[in-house]
Amino acid sequence: MGLHRGPRLLDFTKTPPHLQFNKYVLTGYRPVSTTTDCLRSLFYMHNELGNIYSHGALPIIYITLLCHPAVQQATMLAYILLSAYGIYCATTAHTNFLRLRAFIWQALFRVSLFLFRVYGSGVGSPDSLRLFVIMDALAVLGGLVNVIQIPERFSPGLFDNWGNSHQIMHVMVVCSIVYLHWGTMADLAWIKTFQCPAG
Repeated sequence: MGLHRGPRLLDFTKTPPHLQFNKYVLTGYRPVSTTTDCLRSLFYMHNELGNIYSHGALPIIYITLLCHPAVQQATMLAYILLSAYGIYCATTAHTNFLRLRAFIWQALFRVSLFLFRVYGSGVGSPDSLRLFVIMDALAVLGGLVNVIQIPERFSPGLFDNWGNSHQIMHVMVVCSIVYLHWGTMADLAWIKTFQCPAG
């Protein structure tokens, strides 16, 4: 990026254990830093820069959707709270399996909404269920890519800064949120014409 010259970056073996998430990302690790130095890291190249900026896109998409009715806001809030819990647990986990397991509550929430919609009294636009299935498929696929650590597993060091599994997961999650938006918009359009059954 060239806007700021950063500190000497570390390789995987010299990185503190709590930052060793991916043994296939070999170089470009930031040293333990002060808050000011962490903020400065927004302006120089390191292996987490893409992750930082792609994390930043997720709240912007949520804030953009705040103008929708309260039903969507409540669903999004529950989803985000469960996601935040998963992220908190994932950051304290020491293996990829434990990180993936941290998102089980979010997955159960999504499965219960799906089952309620298909088999229960849940209703909605006939078109939106397909969009929600695509949303979940993208999120699950992104999580699997991250856990399996593809593509860097096949070329350690090549994807240290750009194109690693964590960044691919972020892109897939953003795409997933776009499908959530489209599905919700279809449901909101449908609900304007829905008539509750008599009796």
